[in-house]
Amino acid sequence: MKLYFDVSSCSLSPHIALREAGLDYELEWVDLNTLTTASGVDFNQINPKGYVPVLELDDGQFLTEGVPMVQYIADLAPEANLIPPVGSIERYRVAEWLADLTGEGTVCS
Repeated sequence: MKLYFDVSSCSLSPHIALREAGLDYELEWVDLNTLTTASGVDFNQINPKGYVPVLELDDGQFLTEGVPMVQYIADLAPEANLIPPVGSIERYRVAEWLADLTGEGTVCS
């Protein structure tokens, strides 16, 4: 996997989740002024929305929102106990918290 990020953006939560999950991943910085990646790729080709974070999955698909990225990462490493099990009310409480963080006047996820 590869996490496209910028330090001034909301890329921290998926980065923390990747580290805590112990998964293999790469980081690639995106210059948000030029929308160019550190390797010189036009970031609009990766995410036409033009913002980070973006998580490139091993199969070439992309996730472009922090909340589903964190949930996806947590589900890849259930032994890390980053999110409660599927079907539990606690899991939906976590979803509430994550949605609240991104929808109530904050700009990060």
